[in-house]
Amino acid sequence: MYRVSHFVTSFALCLLGGAAIAMVWANLFPHNYADFIEMRLGDSAWVGYPNPDSPLPFGRTLTLGYLTGNVLMSFFFLYVGKELWEALALKHGSLHGRRAVMPLLTALAAALVPAVIYWLLSHLVTQPNLPRPGAGWPVAMAGDVSLSYVVGRLVLGKGHPALRFLLVISIADDILALLATGIAAPMASVQSGGLWLAIGAAVAVFVLFNWLPRWLDRGSSLRPATALVNRLSIWPYAVAGVLSWYGVQMAGLPPALGLLPIVPAIPHADQAFGEFAEAEELLSDMLNRIGHLLVVPVAVILFLFALTHAGVSFAATDDESFAVLGALLLGKPLGVWLGGWGALQLRGVTLPNGMLREDLVVVGIVAAIGMAVPLFAVGATLPLGSLQAGAKVGLVFSAVAAPLALAVARTIGAVRR
Repeated sequence: MYRVSHFVTSFALCLLGGAAIAMVWANLFPHNYADFIEMRLGDSAWVGYPNPDSPLPFGRTLTLGYLTGNVLMSFFFLYVGKELWEALALKHGSLHGRRAVMPLLTALAAALVPAVIYWLLSHLVTQPNLPRPGAGWPVAMAGDVSLSYVVGRLVLGKGHPALRFLLVISIADDILALLATGIAAPMASVQSGGLWLAIGAAVAVFVLFNWLPRWLDRGSSLRPATALVNRLSIWPYAVAGVLSWYGVQMAGLPPALGLLPIVPAIPHADQAFGEFAEAEELLSDMLNRIGHLLVVPVAVILFLFALTHAGVSFAATDDESFAVLGALLLGKPLGVWLGGWGALQLRGVTLPNGMLREDLVVVGIVAAIGMAVPLFAVGATLPLGSLQAGAKVGLVFSAVAAPLALAVARTIGAVRR
């Protein structure tokens, strides 16, 4: 039986804990909180914001906010990327083959419809303040994987067939939003040298430590080359990850995406067991071993990220807040419904076993809760100041989707215990 690991709930609690402390801190002691997240950890570092005044050619200014948002969060995105890759590439993966049509079309609509609504609302209410038309549209594309799952389980009931569907589209939307953030981020022009470093690191680790050992061991039951690579443990992939992350930073793209290129290069299991499946805790392939090692660090990282990025004064509520909130609360349910309805019109496409059409409405409302990836997109696509603050308030207000989803679920009879 498919069961989601308990650590998904831990991720949600850590995220909420960090956000709660940040909100109280930012509203009671705003200047002290601002000094905390802007704390300088170095002015001549290899990582951080470009520092033209540094005496070193590679000198960058590293702040606490940069460390948590762009360095540490790359491990969380690695974790999300792992789940998406397994769903896409492995046997029985929920996004593999024909079974992918329903969740992929739903996820695509659930990402694009909120982005379009945000773009329209930004033209109506916040256009004069935006650095360019529709800036910030990736903020509305994503939701929150862990929070959506926990709220969905509370609303629909443990073991509801729509929960796995909710996880799949949440993961897909997060990745789509991350890619969109890389495109929309207002940074300097992309430097191809950094991109080649990231791609080269991923290709090298795949060839040398994934494909080559299997090719050398063909026809051998002892598999000596594979055994040698296994003794190296995670170190080849860790080195490739460092190079990939640094290359993405040097390319001028959001560095938090820097570990994603190496995910497909890491040896993985033969088949998928489900998104964040409890059964994966028993697997020993390299990709899952890395996942096991990251569980506790990722929980801590989510707490620190929320602590340093979710703090905003409610006095910052403005038109941007309502543009973000409207895009999520209107766009996510509409996108999920349109995507699901459109997929069902195709021959042979059905909902997951036990899931009803009306469940799509509840899934869409729950998916409107925005925290981790939307907060990251705010920092990457909107300029510092009132726009970022207003957008963050909108994301905090998106928590109203939880009681709204519960009310709708009870009204249409979607709750199943």
